[in-house]
Amino acid sequence: MKQILLAVTGPDSFGVVYTTASALSKLGCNFINMNQTTLCNQFSSLMIVEKPEELSNEDIQQSVKKELCGKGFDMSVTTRDIVRGEETLTEGEPFVITVDGPQEGSKDILTAFTHVFYEGRINIDSFRSIEQPTDEDGKPLEKARVLLVFEVTVPFDADRKALHRTLADIAHDRHLSMSMQHRRIFEAIHRIIVG
Repeated sequence: MKQILLAVTGPDSFGVVYTTASALSKLGCNFINMNQTTLCNQFSSLMIVEKPEELSNEDIQQSVKKELCGKGFDMSVTTRDIVRGEETLTEGEPFVITVDGPQEGSKDILTAFTHVFYEGRINIDSFRSIEQPTDEDGKPLEKARVLLVFEVTVPFDADRKALHRTLADIAHDRHLSMSMQHRRIFEAIHRIIVG
């Protein structure tokens, strides 16, 4: 058995994962790992799949696509061999960095923050951008807001105070607020608030 990467993207629809899993099962493939998300009603899934050696990537791609089309789903399907990327930083500590404020101030914040992360060899484990067009009562805001959430691994030898100061300055220049917390602290605070 060989592992490959399978990506399925397109309009979010009920039953896409089931149909994909069913197609793979018919081919004798197994799910190893999967990560999925939806963004503005667009579905995206990355799967690591174990496949029989005699089955080509193209056969899997065509079979999954045919099964999805047969159920009326308009999805893109791609397959590729797994190629090891650059080793990510494993020696470090997990932090959650949040940025909140007017949407117009966030236009280049991703570029600015990721440049700092790149220079500091800080690995981005997860990133989400959440638009907030309404207030708590559902009324449209005069100016839409955005919340950006970065989960990162910061190397042990990094100067955390300097990192915090640099990111806070970038956010402040754009009239945004920024918070940087160790992941354990972030999770503990939000568990208390939610509970």
